[in-house]
Order: sequence, then C-alpha cells, then structure tokens
Amino acid sequence: MTGPALAVFLKAPRIGTVKTRLAAAVGDRQALRLYRVMAVRTLAAARASGLETTIWFAPADAAGEMYRWLGDSWQLRSQCSGDLGARLSHAAGAVEHGRAWMAIGADCPRLTAERLRGAASVLRNVQFVIIPATDGGYVLIGLAGPHAFAFDEIEWSTPRVFEQTRRNIVACGMSLQSFAPLEDVDDLPSLLRARPHCPALPELGSSGLR
Repeated sequence: MTGPALAVFLKAPRIGTVKTRLAAAVGDRQALRLYRVMAVRTLAAARASGLETTIWFAPADAAGEMYRWLGDSWQLRSQCSGDLGARLSHAAGAVEHGRAWMAIGADCPRLTAERLRGAASVLRNVQFVIIPATDGGYVLIGLAGPHAFAFDEIEWSTPRVFEQTRRNIVACGMSLQSFAPLEDVDDLPSLLRARPHCPALPELGSSGLR
C-alpha cells in the first residue's frame, strides 16, 4: 500500500480499565460497551481509508484478548511501557525508514476515513499534521519522517499537549499543518454530543444507556 502507515492505539477491552471518566457517569459495563463501539467504528474508518494499519495494544499481555475481539485480519503489536510519548516514539520507530506515519486513538467518532485520507495527503507537503482535540490534546498526529523529538517534554494528559507539541515542531524549524479540533468522547457530555455523528452509540433513556 502507498501513503503513510497508520497506527491505532487501543486498550484491551477489560472492564474497569477503559473510559474511566465516562464510567463514573454510566458504569463500568456501559463504558466498556461504548468503548467497543467506538473502537470498531475507528477501525472501520481505518480500513476504508486504504492506509496500511497496525493496531498497537496495551497491556502487553493482551494479545489473546485482542485476537479474540478483532480477529486475525489486523496486524497487532504490543505497546511498550512508559508514558504516551514513549509509546508513540516506539511505534513511530517501527515504521520503515523514511516512511510517513500517523497515529490515532479510538475515542473520536468524527475521525472518518475521509479525514484520515485528508491528513495523509497533507503529509506529502509538510513534515507534521495534527488534528487537535478540543481538550488540548490531539486525535491524530502525523510525521513525514523520523521526527519523534516532537514527543519530548510533553505534559501528557493535560490541556497543554497540542501547544507543547507545536512548540517542539516550530523550534526545530519544521512545517506543521493543523485542522479544526475534534472532540474525544471522555465523559457523559461529550458522549451526548457525539451521538449525532455516530448512530451506533447506544442511546440514553430514562433508565440509562440502551
């Protein structure tokens, strides 16, 4: 396949370990159900984009769970230990030298195949592409080469992630194109806002999710 390689970062579907902020509102079982729906949607977008995709999963002992969940049609690799910067750097380093690379999570229902292809197209002309998240992080980052320095000295899981990454890129004199921010589904309000863009997400009724 041509174009950037695509890395999808997923957690094993273990109850109590995914979408913990959302679980505070809807419960662990419903949070897991929602996580599965969003992950499957994200992988469908990855497939439709035509990009060569690798799923990077955590924790490292979850290979069997991931194969049972997703089947054997995906390339699966375990994430390394460390913070998100270390895990992104490790995945970027696994790409063949000189090939462009993009990374996404599974939390953004509005990250469509069209948006993935658009970001991939941008990497033909710039060294970085980012789709920011409304919370200050990002839902997609793309690198045209081995530029993992962008992940250095970032305060992960804070509203400063995108701005600090942009600072690293600009400080090295490299080019960046960013798109309008998209929203991750991390809590109940963001879930309600996401439903019009992802009908597969369960509805909220008087008794909760259904």
